[in-house]
Amino acid sequence: MKETRIISGCKCGDRNAQRAFVDTYSQYLMGICKRYAPSHDRAEDYLQESLVHILQKIEHFDSNLGHFKAWIKSVTVRKCLLEIRKEKNMKYTDISDSYDLGEDENVHYKLQKDDVFRFMENIPERYRIVINMYLVEGYSHKEIGEHLGVSTSASRTILTRARKLIQDKFKDSEVSLFRAS
Repeated sequence: MKETRIISGCKCGDRNAQRAFVDTYSQYLMGICKRYAPSHDRAEDYLQESLVHILQKIEHFDSNLGHFKAWIKSVTVRKCLLEIRKEKNMKYTDISDSYDLGEDENVHYKLQKDDVFRFMENIPERYRIVINMYLVEGYSHKEIGEHLGVSTSASRTILTRARKLIQDKFKDSEVSLFRAS
């Protein structure tokens, strides 16, 4: 079923269109949920919550304002963040001036995608969320700050720390690394 038929059918409550939506987009949205969730089971829960929310709010989608896939991605990211907040009552503090990492400008690595995601699973949640939002989802620091209730500079600091944590984990591991040119 074509995207336009799926959208119009879902807006009318057509069960076949809803099934086509789930079949077509579940795997894509699960990839997003897995980047935010602390476990596969939680990612499945986030996916379920996202799918239900999207189907309940699909009448708000306007194709004149953007692409459907971008809209469902945005809804899913927001839903994941909301679920995380509910679970953990996350509170971010403004840490922008509290610590300077002093990045080593000469150290850059070419990393395999699977290795990066494996290491990202092992860093603290706040860092994983910010690095996902910035590097994977493409949010600006201003947008991240608005979603998480922190300043733009705090978002930058958290991202820098996240990169440092991942870099340190790679250095400590037996993973084969290659210097970037």
